[in-house]
Amino acid sequence: MALFSLSQWSKPIWGWLLYDVASSSYILLVPSVAYAVYYRQVVCGGAAHCDGQWAMLTAIALVIAGGLAPLVGAIADLGQLRHRLFTATSLMCCGATATLFWVKPGAMVLGGLAFVIAQVGYILAASLYDAYLPTLVPPQRLGQLSGLGWGLGYLGGLACFFIARPWMQGGFEAANLPTYRWTFLLVAGFYSLVALPALVWLPRQLSHAPSLSASRLVQDAYHQVLDTLGGWRQNRPIFQFLTGYYLISDGIVTVGSFAAIYFHTQFGLGMGQILQLTLLFNAIAIPATLTFGWLSHRWSGMDLLKIVLALWIGTLLLMGVSTHPLTPLLAACGLGLVLGSTQSICRGLYAEMIPPAQATQWFGFHALVSKVSAIFGPLMFGLISTVTGNQRLAVLSLIPFFVVGSWVLFRLPRFAPGLEQEIP
Repeated sequence: MALFSLSQWSKPIWGWLLYDVASSSYILLVPSVAYAVYYRQVVCGGAAHCDGQWAMLTAIALVIAGGLAPLVGAIADLGQLRHRLFTATSLMCCGATATLFWVKPGAMVLGGLAFVIAQVGYILAASLYDAYLPTLVPPQRLGQLSGLGWGLGYLGGLACFFIARPWMQGGFEAANLPTYRWTFLLVAGFYSLVALPALVWLPRQLSHAPSLSASRLVQDAYHQVLDTLGGWRQNRPIFQFLTGYYLISDGIVTVGSFAAIYFHTQFGLGMGQILQLTLLFNAIAIPATLTFGWLSHRWSGMDLLKIVLALWIGTLLLMGVSTHPLTPLLAACGLGLVLGSTQSICRGLYAEMIPPAQATQWFGFHALVSKVSAIFGPLMFGLISTVTGNQRLAVLSLIPFFVVGSWVLFRLPRFAPGLEQEIP
C-alpha cells in the first residue's frame, strides 16, 4: 500500500518533503564534498595537519548546535515558536553558506567562522524540521514518510551537483577558483528557494498559554530541559535508543566529513572523479532509501537496522583494507545503500517513541546527543590520521562505533508507539 496518493498529500506534507530536498543541497556540497575538500586543499593549504583543522571546525559546530538544540526545542514548545525559529535558523544557514563565496586561499578565520555558523544553523533547523514529523501522518506511516523525505532529499543534492559540476570540474587550479566558489552561492540560493513552501505551509502553533517575556521563556525552557534529564528513568527507552543510535551517528558523521578527503589522498582521485562518485552515491541512495522506507510498513524497523548496520561494517572494512583501484567505486555503492537508509529508519523509530506534545524538545535532545557524540569520531579520525599519517587506520577505528551502537540498540525492548507502551 502506498503512503498516500498524490491527491491526498496536504500542503504541509509537500512543504515538509521539499525542505528535505532543499537542505540536502547544503549537506552534500558544503560539509561533505565541495567545501570540505576546498577548505583542506585551498584554504588550509593541503598539509597533513589540515585533517585536524577540519575535524576541529566540525567538532566546534557540533558542540555549539548540540548544546543549543534542547534549549531551542524547549523554547519552541513552551513559547509556541517552532515555526519562527525554524525559519530563522534556515535563513541563518543560507546566509552563512553564501558567505563562503568570499573565502579565498589562506582565509582560515573567515572560512572557519562562516562554516561553523552555517553548520549550527543547519543542525538547529534540522531538529526543528524533524519535530514536525509526528504531526503530519499517523504513527504507522512515520517510517514511510521519513524514508520518502530522505530519499527525495537526495534529489536536491543531485540538482545542485549537476548545476555546479562545470564550475567544480576544473578543480583547484588558480584560474578556476573564482568559478569554483560560485558553487556556494548556488547552494545558498537553491536552499532558500526550495525551502520556501515549508516556510509558508508548515503549520504555525497556536498558543493558549499566557505570553512570556524572553528571559522568562528561556528560564522556563532551561528548567524543563533539566527536568527531562532528571526524569530519565521515566523515559528510559528513549535515552537507551539515543545512546545506541548516536554511537552509530558518530561513525556516520565522520564518514560524511572525510570520505571525499580520504578518496583524494589514498587513491589519488581528482575533483572530477570525486564528483562522479558523488553522483553514483546519490543515484544509489535515492532508490535504496525509498525502498527501506517502503519496507518499514511491512518489516520491523529493528530488522531493517540489522541489515544496514551489517552493510556499514562491510563497507568500512573494504575502505580501510583494500587498495584495489575499484575500491572507491565499491565503497560509494555501499555508502549509497546505507547512509540515508540508516538515518531515515532511526528517525521514524524515534518519532514513534516520543510524546507529540514535546516533540520539538525531544528532537532537540536528538540533535544534542547525535552532535555531541559525533564530536569524538571526527576528532579521533583527525588525531589518528595526523599522528600516524595513516588514514586507513583512522577509517578502521570507526567500526567499533557501529558494533557497540548496534549492541545497545538491539537490547532495546520492543515498543508500541507512545512512550510508556513497552512490550516485553
